Amino acid sequence: MNHTARRVNSLARRLNARRYLEIGVFTGLTFRAVEIQERTAVDPAFAFEITEVENDLTRCISTTSDDFFATHKIFPPYDIVFIDGLHTFEQVVRDLSNVILNTHKRSAILIDDTVPIDVYSAIPDQNAALNFRNAAGIDNSMWHGDVFKTVFYIHDFWPNLNYRTIMGDDNPQTLVWRSNSESEGPIFNSLEAISRLSYFNMRDNISGMRMASEQDAIDLCVHEIGSI
Repeated sequence: MNHTARRVNSLARRLNARRYLEIGVFTGLTFRAVEIQERTAVDPAFAFEITEVENDLTRCISTTSDDFFATHKIFPPYDIVFIDGLHTFEQVVRDLSNVILNTHKRSAILIDDTVPIDVYSAIPDQNAALNFRNAAGIDNSMWHGDVFKTVFYIHDFWPNLNYRTIMGDDNPQTLVWRSNSESEGPIFNSLEAISRLSYFNMRDNISGMRMASEQDAIDLCVHEIGSI
């Protein structure tokens, strides 16, 4: 079981989750290990045979996330959602907006790849990121894109959402849930400014990521959701 499935399953047990959505599935490593009764996977190009996992309660939908939300009737809402689609700020904002419309006040949302490892990893074009890193003589293929901007977008424009960015040995992810307990003034107060942030701007404002351990993030999420 990878770190994402471990986090999702921990949340599912403690929140009694029954419906799960995963955006961006690829080989299905996480999706297959999620222990939630009803699961939906959305990916424009699955890298595994979806008939291996599909059944009455498990759906694999071959389409973009935009088309999925535009054309599929979603009810009841999802309890837990994992967003791991295209690693660009614009797409993640669209995915998050659609997810919020299709979840409820006790739902948890996990966003992948929210802390790039270096300036190359933060480039929104994957090929460019890899080419620049290779030109610099760095042997590393990790790519996070500019998903990190989404965290500042949530901070500045969604005061009714709380979040923690999970740090540690595994890939950083940001856990998001509905809460009014930690409303702060905006850092940038401008969508344009957020859209133009660089890796170094993120490092200069790292406190806005609200970093926490996996256990502390999950504990806080469950505690605040339980208080609603």
